[in-house]
Amino acid sequence: MTSKSMLLLCFIFCLFASSASQADNEQHVIRLGSRVFYTGEEIPSVGVEPNFIPLNRIDWLNEILGTKPTLKNTVIHIDLLNRTSEFLWSPTGPSDAYIHPEPVPEHLRLPGYTVNSSSENSLRLLYLTPKTSNKQFALGCSAERDSKTFEYCGLTARYPLDPRIIILTRIYHPPPVDELAAFFEDIAEISVGIALCLDVTDEHNGSTKQETKAYLEGKKEGNNSFCDAALSS
Repeated sequence: MTSKSMLLLCFIFCLFASSASQADNEQHVIRLGSRVFYTGEEIPSVGVEPNFIPLNRIDWLNEILGTKPTLKNTVIHIDLLNRTSEFLWSPTGPSDAYIHPEPVPEHLRLPGYTVNSSSENSLRLLYLTPKTSNKQFALGCSAERDSKTFEYCGLTARYPLDPRIIILTRIYHPPPVDELAAFFEDIAEISVGIALCLDVTDEHNGSTKQETKAYLEGKKEGNNSFCDAALSS
């Protein structure tokens, strides 16, 4: 079993263990757009900023995320936009602000990615989009001229169940350049997978708990519909 599968399996287990309390504590869910996400506890900051869910501020979930090497030095949010996310996936970025490939040094031009800068002579604001991927995501990164890798990246992934929801992962101290392409794919898959597992919008149909239990017991025909999609992506 891959590390991504192990992460999501551990996550599913915790979600299933919390499902009984969820039924009695509806305040422990948050609606973003058309979807409802389970948090298992109150998040004080959500009252101030109601359009996002900071996953690392959910204590029980943060404990799980903190044990996973891939998610080291990351912070994950589920965000609701005021429009659909299509404007984020262009190689030139939002408002076509990233139109300069020239200043990007060769070692920061990741294979399989388009990398553009917002400036003709700076690497402080870079935009990366995968040329071919079955996942829809983009990154905003920064670097210096003498940087061996990016200093910081924010990975934005499309949430497949609502076009206005995105999953934002802030990545501090990204790994070496030769590991980045696979690393970004992993982050996109894991972050969306976690959001899919938290999504309890359809739980009223009575099948989600049974599907999750079947998934944990290894019954292929009963795989949780949300988490299975993430694992097989």
